[in-house]
Amino acid sequence: MERGLEKVIIANPEGNAWNFAQEVYEHIKKIEEKRKKGLNFVLGELRIPRHPDDEFEPQIIPNVRLRDVIFINDSSRDSARWWVEASLINDAALRASAKSLTYVFPYMRWSRSEKKDKPHIPISTKNFMNAISMYPSLPKRIITLDLHAEAIAGFVDMPIDALESQSYVAQYIKQKISPESIVSPDEGAVRRTTKFAEVIGGNLAVVYKRRISGEKVEVYWVVGDVRKKVCLIPDDILSTAGTMVEAAKALKKRGAKSVYGYTTHCVGVKNWGENLKELDGFFTTDTFYHDYKGMSNIELISLVPLFGEAVYNSQSGESVNDLFNKKKQL
Repeated sequence: MERGLEKVIIANPEGNAWNFAQEVYEHIKKIEEKRKKGLNFVLGELRIPRHPDDEFEPQIIPNVRLRDVIFINDSSRDSARWWVEASLINDAALRASAKSLTYVFPYMRWSRSEKKDKPHIPISTKNFMNAISMYPSLPKRIITLDLHAEAIAGFVDMPIDALESQSYVAQYIKQKISPESIVSPDEGAVRRTTKFAEVIGGNLAVVYKRRISGEKVEVYWVVGDVRKKVCLIPDDILSTAGTMVEAAKALKKRGAKSVYGYTTHCVGVKNWGENLKELDGFFTTDTFYHDYKGMSNIELISLVPLFGEAVYNSQSGESVNDLFNKKKQL
């Protein structure tokens, strides 16, 4: 089969996303060997030199004229730099005459600011989407995972493939610890927790809390049977681990046998590692880079296969939606 122009995956070799991009690329090559669609994926460098005043200028190294570009973003960047970098890639791809641009956001920063819940604040998620939506002449799409709020998909006039991790990680966790009670860390996460319970089995419990500040919460109610049970608390984003730890303490006060946690995006700030020692174990994914050496109670689950399939399907015309509920063990 004659090959067309390359589909160019780009990432910064000096950033934490480079190894992730390499692994996604290798997985895509394995998929192509099986499906033989005649697609031609290549991996290219994105260089981001800094000026002395800390300004930076992203440069796409390979030729991308009339080619589909897939940009794998480094989620662990400083949040402000992450925003600007994503915006400038849009402009760079346009001026390099790319055919299309796909943003791969393993973790979409600024996704917790999707609503106006107090006076005189911005809806930051909407502002970010506006920034990367510039230049409608360049077709764009987003591939991301476990969006903090489904409403975010309505903020932008471009396709968003919002993948979900539950069906990929739940079976793995089930084999490891056999949870008997799946516990929502707050009332807002009940839908996500229910999906875990559907795959793993066991009963569903909910922790009700009051947020005192961005770092501190107070648990005042637990609904559900947790006594003498192995409990799993799944969540989408972990910063200081305050919410999860307070929930774990509340469950143990109510007689839980053991408490484990799972977070898709382990942002991990301040004393998060020390806080997680309160749990009997913790699972997370590779959407956000950390050096986990010495953290024996943390187990990393790679979602490279999920992102590799999503990127491949989005470029081959196959269904990405099938990946959302695919009950596949990693």
